[in-house]
This record gives sequence, structure tokens and C-alpha cells, in this order.
Amino acid sequence: MKCLVVLSALVAVAYAANGDQNPKVFSALDVLRGKTPLQTDQIREIYANAQPGKDFPILAEIPQSNVDCASFKQPGFYADEAGQCQVFHRCDVNGNLTSYLCPNMSLFNQITLVCDWFWNVDCSQSKQFQDYSNSRLYQEGSFLLDNQDDYELQAAIGAVQSTASSKRSRSKIRQSS
Repeated sequence: MKCLVVLSALVAVAYAANGDQNPKVFSALDVLRGKTPLQTDQIREIYANAQPGKDFPILAEIPQSNVDCASFKQPGFYADEAGQCQVFHRCDVNGNLTSYLCPNMSLFNQITLVCDWFWNVDCSQSKQFQDYSNSRLYQEGSFLLDNQDDYELQAAIGAVQSTASSKRSRSKIRQSS
């Protein structure tokens, strides 16, 4: 029994040392997005009705900023909220700053560390994910993102529960009529 307890403790320490990402990646992306993933028809509608300058920034150049690499915990890539996340910065291991501009209709995704469609990023949520992937960039043998194999299962269970609840509500309405 003591051996099992010691083994469990070692496994927990190993996972903690590897820096398990919390929340798991797809759940984190939902938080950064501000909603669950969109369906194709929803994306088509957003894309067709998007207004440049309102739904996404349309910067032609990188604005001046006072970003300093010393203000971050580690080297990495960081969304610039003042640049509405169309701007992002790279702080290298020597503390040198380089700034970049995402193409129009895209914003820097602080989790995946790439420019992503504007509907996938709520810039106001970016700061809380500054260490999410950056903490793994220079770690030998680490993956940038953890798996979340149960995400689709959780989403499917949620959809089934929602449908069942909806059917019960409609049934109660019919019975009361």
C-alpha cells in the first residue's frame, strides 16, 4: 500500500513538473473564444456580415507601444491588447523584442501562438493565457499543447442532455395546453 501511495505521489509530481495545462486545451480555447466552437453555417454568416474596424481591427502598421520583455515571466509570444490582438510581440531568450502584425480578419491566439480568425479570439481574454503555451516553448521534450481526448465526448454529452431537456420542456408545455 505504501508503495502505491509513493508511486501515486511520484506520478503527480511528474505531471506537475511537466506543467499540466489547466484548463485543458479545447476548454481553454473555448474561454479564449468566449464561446464553444462555431458551426460552419455560423462562420459563414459571421464572415459575410463582418465589418472591418468594428468586428476586427484593420491596422496597416504596428503602432508604437511601451512593451518591455522584462514585464513577462519568460521568453515567448504575447498578444498586444492595445493593438487589439492584431499585434503580437516576441520576446527572445536574450530579452530582445520583435513585434508582428496579423493579417486583417485575424488576431493573435495566445494559446496556439498563431494568428487565428477573429471569431476565435476574444482579445480581452488573452492576458490570462500568457503562460499557457509560452511556459513550454523552451522545454525539451514538452508538447506545446496537452491532449484533451474527452472534449468531443463532453460536448456530445452536453448536446444530448440539452436536447433531452428541450424535449422535456416541450412535452410539459404540450401537456399544460
